[in-house]
Amino acid sequence: MELKNADGLTEKEFLEQYRPGDYEHPSVTVDMLIFAVDSKDEGVDLLLIRRKNHPCIGKWAIPGGFVEMNESLEEAAARELKEETGLEDLCLEQLFAWGDVKRDPRTRVISVSYMSVVPKDQLKPQAGDDAEEAVWFQVKKKKLSDSENGATYALTIENDERSIFIGYRITETYEQKGLMWHRDVQADLLPAIDAPEDEALAFDHVYILNQALDRLEEMEREYRESLI
Repeated sequence: MELKNADGLTEKEFLEQYRPGDYEHPSVTVDMLIFAVDSKDEGVDLLLIRRKNHPCIGKWAIPGGFVEMNESLEEAAARELKEETGLEDLCLEQLFAWGDVKRDPRTRVISVSYMSVVPKDQLKPQAGDDAEEAVWFQVKKKKLSDSENGATYALTIENDERSIFIGYRITETYEQKGLMWHRDVQADLLPAIDAPEDEALAFDHVYILNQALDRLEEMEREYRESLI
């Protein structure tokens, strides 16, 4: 005997009359942070693309794009990465989901971020699709001070050859709620000499980068502990 809902419909009957268009729904995107390490240098580089279309035209951004209806998140991440940078066959780890209501001016967009860490000499990115350029930037996150319930950091994104500097003051605070700890992050743009006034990462990408740098530090710690 088939189960029926409160309206007396079987699952087959319910699905036949169901209309997805009757409900508002958000769009979904994927963003991919590609970190490169050099055995001769302790620094970490991040691949960014310069957007050639609205919104945030001309700004530096993490490669990414919209998920199509017939593909998984992982498939979308691999496709968008190849379309915008020419890179493929990378191991991508899912990082976090981002869903602030006004994070994208086009429409309601939820983004799932991925990250990968690879040797820099193995990668030769080439800009494509919505990317005007694909450029490596050195990224650093340095603690400036501690507070009673958190800390303040300087997060910098630089390309010396292009004389590009993007800097943020990151304030992280923690609040215990039950058995869990809630972290609140605030990013404020730092002024830079001879830098354009609007030189900043697109959308909420500074928050995505900040989260990824924390995960990168965690990965490095796990690797060191595995050697003990």
